[in-house]
Order: sequence, then C-alpha cells, then structure tokens
Amino acid sequence: MFSFPKRPINRALVYAGLFGIVFQLTAACYALWHGISLQTGWVITLIAPLLCIASGTVSALQLQKEQKQ
Repeated sequence: MFSFPKRPINRALVYAGLFGIVFQLTAACYALWHGISLQTGWVITLIAPLLCIASGTVSALQLQKEQKQ
C-alpha cells in the first residue's frame, strides 16, 4: 500500500513533511493549551508539509525517480 521511498532526496522530503506536520500540530496544541487564539486559516499551513510528503512519495512528483519493483 504505502512504500517508503528509497532514494535520499525523496526520503528527506518525506521526513521534512512529517516533521512539518508534527511541528504544526504541536504548535496548535500549545497555543490552544495556553489560550492563544489561532489564525482562521491555520490549517492552510499544513499544505507545505503535505506537498513535501507528496513530492517524496508520488512518482510523478519525485525529484529522483524510484526504481520500479
């Protein structure tokens, strides 16, 4: 179903995207915990990490093409 990329650049993009999602959700939880109101469109900030993950896993977007198995 989901195969983690083997090429270094694709793998780095997936790691960067996962880190970005975890960071954004942690920051949102921290802000809510301390009563800081979030911006209305804070979910839009998740687009960049999702694009990193997509460009590392979707073959049409990969910078280094994965070998077919």
